[in-house]
Formats: sequence, structure tokens, C-alpha cells
Amino acid sequence: MKILYLLSDYNIYGGTPKKILELIKHSQNSCYLYMYESGNDKFKHLFEEAGAKISDGYTGRNIFKHVRSILSIIDNNNIEIVQTQFSMGEVLGFIIKIFRPKVKLIIVFESTIEPNFFKKHILNFTYRSVNMFVYISKYVKKYKTMQFPVLTEKYSKTIYNGTEKRKIIQNNYPEIDPTSTSLLSIGGLINLKNLDILIDACDILINQRKLHKINLYIVGDGPERNRLEKKIEDLGLRNNVFFLGYQKNIGALLARSNIYLHPSYAEGFGIAVAEAMMAEKPIIVAKSGALPELIENEISGLVIDPFNAEDWANAIIRLIDNKKLGKELAHKARKKAEKEFSIGKFVGDYEKLYQDLLNK
Repeated sequence: MKILYLLSDYNIYGGTPKKILELIKHSQNSCYLYMYESGNDKFKHLFEEAGAKISDGYTGRNIFKHVRSILSIIDNNNIEIVQTQFSMGEVLGFIIKIFRPKVKLIIVFESTIEPNFFKKHILNFTYRSVNMFVYISKYVKKYKTMQFPVLTEKYSKTIYNGTEKRKIIQNNYPEIDPTSTSLLSIGGLINLKNLDILIDACDILINQRKLHKINLYIVGDGPERNRLEKKIEDLGLRNNVFFLGYQKNIGALLARSNIYLHPSYAEGFGIAVAEAMMAEKPIIVAKSGALPELIENEISGLVIDPFNAEDWANAIIRLIDNKKLGKELAHKARKKAEKEFSIGKFVGDYEKLYQDLLNK
């Protein structure tokens, strides 16, 4: 099969580029990639090494130039399937279907963000010509079908994202205090990641309950960083809460941490949670978004009210005090991740979807 992926960025710290990279790397198909926005080229070589045949279309929002370039790729390489996501990619896919109706079009829904009225009207019309929709979780499917009732009439499949156990990069270890309980959270520093609740929980644990041997390490970057750093300073937590920015050695961070925390209140999936599960870590997540699909409360982790700092503080103390419980939850989390969120299952599900789509 010949598959063309439309993508807006090479940045593998984002969930979608990382997922496409894994699909290309492990696929037996001929994979082509069209980059329609600024591509963060420092990661481009990873896609080339994975075997992708890449075309860069850095023409801004000029849809007509993008379409002309994509049609050329389709015609010159006999592309059978085009896969895309997000509103710009969805519109490009729709126009391509007008000119090349035999090409199968797949749209993957990554989040539940609702477009404005104008975009929603366009997309509602666009979705009628799509061959297959993929949802990355049941949560995403529920909300997208509420936003666009036309989707209930279309072929669709829920395919969870997949990951491997993160490898440890030798001689590149982040500084983590081995004498303290290390809490780890990974994600962009944006509002929906809800990192305030972790800082508030640390305030309770450290300033109110005087448990000073607890450190929180936050991996990632984004527009909320300055505000969050000021909050940490104001609460007197700068010796206990650390922003590490983007990190390559996630494997070492997971290995050296004691508890993984993920408080996002609108997570479409949560690939960092799946990686923590693979690393066999005790995990606490928010009872929101798709996170309860990954972590079953009291079975493979703890699921907490996303906005109650006392609950987060109490759950952290519970896992610190009850190491046996933490190990049991972590073991079951790893088993579940290996069964449901492995790269093998993820790629296999897509391979079957591609084949079924061409056979219809």
C-alpha cells in the first residue's frame, strides 16, 4: 500500500508527529509525508531515517498551492490512502477528494476542541466525503459525534495510541534528588494540562504538612511557564518544584521517579501516561477526558478529581506510605499497557484498517 500522511510539524515532543513517526517506522507500506506548515526541521531526519519520502510545502495558509503539491505527489506515486488530522489538514483532504475521488481519505480526531461557527459549518460539509474516521479514545468519539452529528453515520474506528518502553540514554541523566520522593509530570505547559493543581498539592504537602522531602519535576514547556514559575516562587516552593523543559532522556526520568502524575482535565488520550504505565510506575491521573480509559481506579492506578488539591495530596501520601499498593498498581498498569497500548497493537490496528478500507 502507498500512504500519504499530511502533517503540520516534525516536533516529536507533540503527540501527533510522534505517532506518525511510529507508524512510518514500523509500517510495511510505502509511506509518504507532506509537511504543510513550518516543520521544526531539527526532527526531520528522524522521519527520513524511518523511511518516509518527504515533501515540504511551506507555503503558509495558501490552500491552493498545498493542493497542487499534494495532487502531484498522489499522481506521481499512485497514492492509495491519504491520512490527516486537525482542521487545516481536514480541509486539504476534502479538496483532494474532489479532484481524486478514488483516493481513500482517513481523518484522525486527536482532541475534542470545538471549532468556531464558521469552521464548524465548513467541516460539517467536509466530513461527508471522508471514507474513514479514527478516534484516539472513546472520550474523543463521544464529544466529536456530539459536535458533528453527521459523524454517527460514517465508518469509524477507535484506535488507541501506542508506545514502547522509553529507553534510558546513558551518561545523560537529569538531576533528580535520590533522597526525596520524586513526583514526575510530563506535558505542555498550557492551561488544560492543569498543572496548578499539582503545585497546590505540593503547597499542602510541603508548607502545610511539613513534608519537605518531596520534589515535583515537570517536563515540557509552553506559554504558562512564566506564570507557573511565579506561583512557585510566591508559595516558597522553588526548592521543591522544578521545570525541566523538554527532555530527551524520558526513560531515565521515569526510572528515577517514584510516582507519575497527570492532572489534565481534557486529555484526548495521554501518551505520557501510557509511557509511565510501560515503565511500571505508580500513577495518579485526573478523573477527566480519556484518562480513565487508560487507568482504572484502584486497579492500575488512582483516579482523582482534577480540581481538588486535597485529594491529590492525599493520594500522593497514600502511595508514599503504602509501597506495596504502589507496586501492585504499577504492575497491573504495565500489563494493561503492554496489552492495549503497545506499538505492535497500534501499528497492527492501522494496518488492518488500511487493508479493510482498500477492500471495501
